[in-house]
Amino acid sequence: MRNLERTLLTILRHHLDAREIGADDDFYALGGDSIVALRVVADATSSGIPIELRDVLFHPTARGLAAVAADRAQPATTAAASHEPFDLLDPYDRALVPAGVRDAWPASALQVGLIYLAAAARDPSLYQDRIGLELTGTFDEARFAAALAELCQRHDALQSSFDLGSFTEPVQLVWSAVQSPLTVERATSPDAVVRMRAARQTESMDLTCAPALHCHVVALPGSCHVMLTIHHAIIDGWSLARLVLELVVLYQSALAGRPAHLPVPPAGGYQEFLALERAAGQDGAAADFWQAEVDVPPLLFDRGRFAGPTDPTGTVTFDVDPPMLIRLRAAARRIGVPLKSLALGCHAAALARWTGRDRDVVLGLTVNGRPERPGADLLVGLFLNSVPVRLSTVTGDLTAMGRAALAAEQRILPHRRFPLARIEQRLGRAAFDVLFNFTHFHVYRELAQLDGLRAGSWWSFDKTSFPMLVDFMIDARGFGTGVKVAYDPAMLAPARIEDYARHYREALCAAAGDGR
Repeated sequence: MRNLERTLLTILRHHLDAREIGADDDFYALGGDSIVALRVVADATSSGIPIELRDVLFHPTARGLAAVAADRAQPATTAAASHEPFDLLDPYDRALVPAGVRDAWPASALQVGLIYLAAAARDPSLYQDRIGLELTGTFDEARFAAALAELCQRHDALQSSFDLGSFTEPVQLVWSAVQSPLTVERATSPDAVVRMRAARQTESMDLTCAPALHCHVVALPGSCHVMLTIHHAIIDGWSLARLVLELVVLYQSALAGRPAHLPVPPAGGYQEFLALERAAGQDGAAADFWQAEVDVPPLLFDRGRFAGPTDPTGTVTFDVDPPMLIRLRAAARRIGVPLKSLALGCHAAALARWTGRDRDVVLGLTVNGRPERPGADLLVGLFLNSVPVRLSTVTGDLTAMGRAALAAEQRILPHRRFPLARIEQRLGRAAFDVLFNFTHFHVYRELAQLDGLRAGSWWSFDKTSFPMLVDFMIDARGFGTGVKVAYDPAMLAPARIEDYARHYREALCAAAGDGR
């Protein structure tokens, strides 16, 4: 038992970048999240300690994890399955694969849903993630192009297209070679950056051609502005942050004439995720679990099953300043929950006050479905799912709500990969009206460690099809730390969203003040 604790403490200290961690110190209170938890689980498993991701959520201390591992006779995970090209395809479909494709697999349920919604909406901005950053120094087009090409070669997602009609099911195709997605404009005035943003905001992405990525650069004297546009069907938020970091590292290394030495993503990681998703989708117990979770009257809307995509063009934001964030983290530590759970509990309390409904409140939650493998955080792809979370009773006691949110997250974790489309197909309508997303892309911290290139100004844009999306973001590039509420003005009046935001801000302030 002592040896297990010591090994786990060493792993936790490494991934939390903290020298002093006691056996009873809480992983989440020390800054841990789902991505860091994946790294901890992977390292523990590699060291022969059989823990799973859900163990970290239930027992977030070295002592608690050691007790779980000591009682578990067999390793929690097995070795990653080997993957051969095309082995996830039906034999009939393999014969239909076109020349030049080096691998292919069935598209995930979420990918198909996003592609369908984008096509139905006829909106070129829907589910296209855009991020821009300024880099100091004279722009070297040849070296930047080489860095971008190497980035594409590192990740299957950046060499992919989709075919929704030629096979027995929708398929993602990975090509042996893709055309460069780079365009460069040389200018003398920053006005060119403004014009680029406006022009590229409405450009469409052809998902039948690889790559589903555009990179536009405006080169100015002494700096360049890089804009990446990537369709959400091939990438999630963490993956986008990873790509930005890798592109800057690769470009800096090319300028310096030295190898980048980036860690290699594990082979077959996305195929493993697809296998896990398919297994989850075929689990009858999981289907029954989700039916029980969502089978209550909708919170806001009576939306039909085949309602078209919404148009969430309205936004309301408010900041969470550094002192308040420190107080929120301290409150979460006192309560004994992750900061995400406290933020989610405050969101639920705000929804209850806003809607006047304090029982059987169902809200949406974005969850991470990455496989529990070494290097899973290095994978680039779409590993997310959005699932309904039911809170039987919502009160004004924010301590109770933080704990209730954690209990709900623990309850849904085993079924987190069950596709939302299947939940809604059985339910016959949308599973929830308001989606909550909590993000902290701390991978960006590594940019500050680079010796040469420096990132200046940032901006980002994304658009979903949910009528209301609440994002709690920490250190988001181009935004900072705070809350952003995106909504469809045709479905929700701006004044009403302002009212929700006021309730949420008040709940967070109350939680930060005394933990209740």
